[in-house]
Amino acid sequence: MISFDEASEIINSAAIYLKPENISVLNALDRVLHSDAASKVNYPAENNSAMDGYAVNSKLVSKIDAAGLKLEIDKKVIYAGSGLKASVKNDSAVRIMTGGYLPETLDAVIPIEDAIVEDNHLIIKFPVKPDKNVRKKGEDIKSGDIILNKNTRLTPENISLLASCNIKKISAYEKIPVSIISTGNEIIDFNRKPKYGKIYNSNGILAEKFLLQNGCAVLNNAVCKDDLKEIEATLSHAAKISKIIITSAGASFGDKDFTEKALESVGFKIKFRQVAIKPAKPFSFGLINKKIPVFMLPGNPVAFYTCLAIFVKPFINKHIKINSRMHIIKSKSSFEYIKNNKRSEFIPARTFYKDGIVYSEIYKKTGPAMISSLGYMNSIVYVPESVSKVHKDELLDTYLI
Repeated sequence: MISFDEASEIINSAAIYLKPENISVLNALDRVLHSDAASKVNYPAENNSAMDGYAVNSKLVSKIDAAGLKLEIDKKVIYAGSGLKASVKNDSAVRIMTGGYLPETLDAVIPIEDAIVEDNHLIIKFPVKPDKNVRKKGEDIKSGDIILNKNTRLTPENISLLASCNIKKISAYEKIPVSIISTGNEIIDFNRKPKYGKIYNSNGILAEKFLLQNGCAVLNNAVCKDDLKEIEATLSHAAKISKIIITSAGASFGDKDFTEKALESVGFKIKFRQVAIKPAKPFSFGLINKKIPVFMLPGNPVAFYTCLAIFVKPFINKHIKINSRMHIIKSKSSFEYIKNNKRSEFIPARTFYKDGIVYSEIYKKTGPAMISSLGYMNSIVYVPESVSKVHKDELLDTYLI
């Protein structure tokens, strides 16, 4: 049995190769950029009006006497999206709407609420500075500017930015092909009717949704009975199509725990067996043919989820530098807790903000099989193996989900 830190180091020493692929920006939600994205256009594309008003030549109105200045108003009106570039004399004014492109001869806009109009003339009583109320061409983004860096997870906001900059395709990391294999005679598929002595494949569902959120494509989510040949056949297929394999249950030392033996038939070599943590002590890890990582997770749901959060996710992040949905912060314990073992503990918790301080409260029911905690928790608090008691208001490492 090894420590949490030793297990993490061994796992992260393994490597998988991920190739880039070009995909449509419209299909890129939650994908991760493989390379920087550079704008193909200036933004704004041209000098345009920041409001409804009248465009003028600032040089004509830079110095105004007490009588003011009278400019003839051109008959045309410039709207946003006008297909043609408007031509206006530099000693005239023209009505312009927000987003309308300024004629080359004019460089400032007087807001409509400040405009004085008499007999089709604009009366100006105050000087107007160049670029007043004008959004300059490329003032936000210039063509060629890097707008998103490599390893950025693409959100709706990011995709909108890419579209605004005329980027239709991006280079993204491939979705990591993963297989999930749950074992146990008691496990049934979610679409089957419940039966006495049977439980639904909730671990498989949890892993699939978790992995989809974190840059993976789940190619197979199988349920195997406690049968060596069936598990061997499923693992053989998974090894052909996957870059990561996740197993649930069957990794301990019971009479029906066949997973490790079945893995050996496809070239699996164990790297470690059991970790000094609670929950998830039975967690094991190894490689198929020295290249396919296999995470052998315990079957109890809280232990299973803990392994996904503290082992699988960091391994994925290492390869695609994904913007993590899970951050580690310091929070104050709003509880006291006595630890009666020498293992590192990961406890389901709810983290909250009160009176300017971030606190965490642990779930009232503790244990690797307490599935109700998945509906309560928004974090996991970490208690190191060297700590025997957590005092109230003690700072703890907290994994925010």
